[in-house]
Amino acid sequence: MVTAADIVNQALQYIGDNMPPVTGNAPNFDGSTAGKAAAQLYAPCVAAVQREFEWDASRNTIALVASGNVAPYPWSYEYVYPGNGIEVWQVMPTSGIDPYDPLPINYVVANAVVGAAQARVIHTDLSPAQAVYNNNPNENTWDAGFREAVVRRLASELAMAISGKPDFAQVMIDSGGQAEGMATQRRN
Repeated sequence: MVTAADIVNQALQYIGDNMPPVTGNAPNFDGSTAGKAAAQLYAPCVAAVQREFEWDASRNTIALVASGNVAPYPWSYEYVYPGNGIEVWQVMPTSGIDPYDPLPINYVVANAVVGAAQARVIHTDLSPAQAVYNNNPNENTWDAGFREAVVRRLASELAMAISGKPDFAQVMIDSGGQAEGMATQRRN
């Protein structure tokens, strides 16, 4: 069974410097310098790599749930964005799918107030609809290429946060939370 700590420790091996292994699991790694840095950088790093390519192991399909709002012009329907979604790749009908008609369904990702809270939503003219999206599965389902991409990117980010200048290291650790927000909303 592969855990987030395994991924972090592999990244630490790439950095070198004979650091002790990190224990715990994202986002609750141990209190070591590497554990604190990993707690801030792990999730944004995984989300950023997930968004780079449409990794097949991350593919999930879910029926979209209406938000209860009236969609803004020119759209007819508004749906709640999948709660565990990194990025919606496609909106399609829930039935009657014609494999010989590859025309995509138009949609946009926006934000709206849903249930008294601001949330990401999907606007489209299709009802009922389902979304094909990246749901960020656990480490056991990762493709070998994806795992290596995460490890290498994480190693780069951890190296700057842990081994860089003290001021710069703190800036990098603090920017982890900001990067997570940008990674999950960058193209939507």
